[in-house]
Amino acid sequence: MRCLILFAAIGLSITPAFGAETPAHLGATEVKAREWTGGLLDNSAFMPAKDSRPARERFTGTLNIEESQMITWPAAFTQSQVLGRNPRIFPSVRLQFFTVEGDLVPVTQDVIRSGSVGVGTSFWDVIVQPGRVWSEPGDGGWSRAAFPFALVHSLEGETHNGLALFLYRGHEVSRLRFQIVQQTAPFYVADYFSAAGAARITFEPGRIDNLPALIRTYRASVADRVRFAPWSALETLVGPKPLEEFDSALPQSDGVAAGLDYRGTFYLKYCRTAAGPLPWCERARFGVWSATKALANETALLRLAQKYGPEVFDLRIKDYVPAAAAYPGWQEVRFQDAINMATGMGNGSTRREPNDSEDGYIDGSYSVWYEARSKNEKIEALLKTAARYPWGPGQVTRYRDQDMFILGMAMDQYLKSREGPDASIWSMLEKEVYEPIGIHYAPTNRTIEADKRMDQPLMAFGYYPTIGDMVKIARLYQSGGRAAGVQILYERGIAALSAGAQPRGLPTGEKTSSGETTYFNAFWESQYQAAGGCKLYVPAMEGWGGNFVILMPHGITAVRLAKSPQERAALAGDPTRMLSVGDRLAPFCH
Repeated sequence: MRCLILFAAIGLSITPAFGAETPAHLGATEVKAREWTGGLLDNSAFMPAKDSRPARERFTGTLNIEESQMITWPAAFTQSQVLGRNPRIFPSVRLQFFTVEGDLVPVTQDVIRSGSVGVGTSFWDVIVQPGRVWSEPGDGGWSRAAFPFALVHSLEGETHNGLALFLYRGHEVSRLRFQIVQQTAPFYVADYFSAAGAARITFEPGRIDNLPALIRTYRASVADRVRFAPWSALETLVGPKPLEEFDSALPQSDGVAAGLDYRGTFYLKYCRTAAGPLPWCERARFGVWSATKALANETALLRLAQKYGPEVFDLRIKDYVPAAAAYPGWQEVRFQDAINMATGMGNGSTRREPNDSEDGYIDGSYSVWYEARSKNEKIEALLKTAARYPWGPGQVTRYRDQDMFILGMAMDQYLKSREGPDASIWSMLEKEVYEPIGIHYAPTNRTIEADKRMDQPLMAFGYYPTIGDMVKIARLYQSGGRAAGVQILYERGIAALSAGAQPRGLPTGEKTSSGETTYFNAFWESQYQAAGGCKLYVPAMEGWGGNFVILMPHGITAVRLAKSPQERAALAGDPTRMLSVGDRLAPFCH
C-alpha cells in the first residue's frame, strides 16, 4: 500500500499543549495514580533521570495489562468503531519481560494480538521493544521500568508509537503510565492522533521459558546494532552545505524519522514526536506499509533464486496456488509478473498510454480482500474480484497489493514443495537472510487462521522493521547480495536493480521533477539528473505516507519515514532532494 484514497476525511494530529513548561518527570505518586487526566509529558519523563541509579532488583515475569480508556487528541475520532472495535481503548495484553544488564527485554517482539482476535473491545494489537530498568532516590525503594511500544492491527500496516512506564518492588507493581506520541500514515483509523492514559496491571513473577537462548539472541542483537550518530556529526564530517534541503520538500509535520547511511554509520536527522524526540528511536519499530514489498517479498524471491536457480522467476502462480487455476487470466502469470505488478489482472480501465499504475487500485472490491482474515478468504476475494486485462501478464504495471499477497502464498508453497510442509517463506527470510545480516527479530502481520501455525505473512505490507533493520537490508542490496563473504541473494537480480543509466521496469505514469518513474521488481525507479551531467535510474523501496529507503550509488542509503496524507502524496513521493544530497556527498557520475 504505497498510495491510497482514504475512506474518511483525514486531519493532522491535534495534540495537547506541549512546550518548555511541560512536565519532564513522573513522580512515584503520579505513576501510582488510578487515572491520568493531564496532557502529554515530555518524552524524557519516560527515561532515567540524571540522578538515576541501577534498578534495585531485576524484573522477570509477566505483566497483565487491563484494557483502559485512552485520553486522545482529538477527543473524538472520525469513526468511533472500526471493524466493530474501539480505537480509543488501550488493549488488554500479556507481556513477558526479563532484564539484561539494565535493559528491559520483551520475550517477543512479534505482533501480540488482542483486538484483531476479539479480546475485549479495543481495536489494537501491540508490538513491544526493549526498554530500561533503573531506580531514583525519591521512589521509596521502588524500581522503575520503561519501554517503547507500538499500537498496530494485524490486518493493517501503520504503527502508533508510544512509551510506557511502571514501578515495581518485589511482587508489587504500580499502574502503567503510557502515551502515544507518533505514528506512520493510517488507513482505517483515519485520524492522526496522540493519546495518554493509565492502565491497571498485575504482575506474575516467574520463570521465563528458554531464558538462556532469549538472552543470547538479545545480546547478539545488541552486538549487531547499526552504528547511529546524530546529524550534527555528519555536518561536522562533511560540512552543512552538502546536506542542505535533505527532505525540505516535506512539511515538517509529516516527517517521522529520517537520516543517511554513509560510510558505515547511520546519521539520524530527526525522530520527531508530539512530545519531543522519540527515546530509543533506534529500537522503535515502524509501519512502513508497501516498503514491505521490497524489504520482504523481493528479498524472499531473490533468496529463492539464489538457492534454487533463476528459473523460480518463471514459475507459474497457478501451480502453487491451485485455486488460481480455475481463472483463465491466471494461467500464464509468473512469479516475475507478480513482483513487477504486471499480472494482467485488475479492475482499472484499459487505457495504457499514458499508463496510470494506480488505475483501479483502491476500488469497491478492495475492502473485501483487505478485511478478509484467513489466507483462503483472501485468495478467494482477490481471484473473484479481479478482471482480465486485454494485454496479458508482463506488459503493464497496475499496482495491486493483492498480487503481492498471492506471490507470497505461491513462494511459500513452492518452498514447501522443495523442503517439506514445515518450511515457510518467513522462516526462510528470518534464518537465511535476516539473521546473517544481524536482524534477530522480524515482526510482521499475518493472516488470522484457526491454527496459528498456518498464518501466512501478508507480504504486500505489514512488516515492522527498525531503522537499523532497513539499513541492514539496504546494505545487503548495496553489497550485491553478499554478507560476510556469502552470496545470500541472487547476484544477477541485484545487479539488475542497481542504480544505472539504463531504464528498467514498466512505466507508472507517476512523475518526479526529473521525469517518469518506473516499477521494477518491487522497487520504484526514479529518474535523476545528476550534477555531473549523467542521468540515472535510482531504485527506492516506497511505502504509503512517504516512506523511503533509497539505494543511491557508492553505497549511500537514505531512509525517510513520513505520515503524509493523500493530498501531499506527490510531495512525499519525490526523492529528488534526498538524491541531491547523496550526489553532493559522493558524485553519482564518477
